[in-house]
Amino acid sequence: MKAFLSFARALARCAPCVTMLAGCSEVLDIPSDPELVASGPWRCLNQPAAAQEASAAAQAQVVVQACDFITNCTTTVTGLTAQLCDKRDVGCISPRLSGLTDVNGAFHLQVPTAGTGFDGYLMVTAPIASCTDSTAFGSAAGAELCGAVLPNCNVSAPDQNCLLPTYAPALLFFNPPIVHDVAQPVPLQLFPTTGLPAIIQAAGIQLEPQAGNVLIQALDCDGKPASDVSYALQQNPGQASPLYINNGVVSRTFTRTDATGIGGFVGVTPGFVSVVGTNSDSAQVGQVGVQAVPSMLTYSVILPNP
Repeated sequence: MKAFLSFARALARCAPCVTMLAGCSEVLDIPSDPELVASGPWRCLNQPAAAQEASAAAQAQVVVQACDFITNCTTTVTGLTAQLCDKRDVGCISPRLSGLTDVNGAFHLQVPTAGTGFDGYLMVTAPIASCTDSTAFGSAAGAELCGAVLPNCNVSAPDQNCLLPTYAPALLFFNPPIVHDVAQPVPLQLFPTTGLPAIIQAAGIQLEPQAGNVLIQALDCDGKPASDVSYALQQNPGQASPLYINNGVVSRTFTRTDATGIGGFVGVTPGFVSVVGTNSDSAQVGQVGVQAVPSMLTYSVILPNP
């Protein structure tokens, strides 16, 4: 009995402490059955996707800002035209919008949001000039440039066979589908025609005029460019050459993205293609479907799987 009374007195003295701890748990919102919370740039993988509020508007505002890849997007590209196309509209035969022109390199668009949103693309083309035109192509203009990309051009008497776009034409596929106004301009890094062959060749790859080229950027759960992501082409993978941006240069020897999250494929068989991204833990982080078009650059992003 004496031992029982001693235990009862001790319990009574501890009661305020127990009450205080219970109060702290309520203030800190500590669950009764706490679980470990995922962390890191890929913490959202395989987590339930947040419910997305449907747009009340039939259209959403998007701004696409064109810039120069060579200058690391520090200079804008102007004089561009564009068409807005549905994802399955190969060649943009029936554009939703046509005759679009840039304002200081920016395209201001209204895209439809019906259904699951707009997942089409913007087809962008640059001004055309003769490969002999030093105003358009600088010191690269002349016999060397013409001979490298336009073998049928007669440099001594330039004609239609000598015309060349100042920047490589591009397709920008929107991912994820657009359902609301996009707050920040979507960047589009264009490759100057005079520099693209040299950049690709420096990476040990040859451009194929009859093939497409695909560039992808991976974003992590925070929406930031993701490093250590490798890309796999689902269709005809053996016919395309993979490449990645590494420390500011294009390389075929690296197999994963650097801090820019950018990589892709040259020499892609034309048509619909899917690109899958995998992180350093061999987990699939996302995928995107786009079109590969001869002599064009296709751009898009990969976002984490919900």
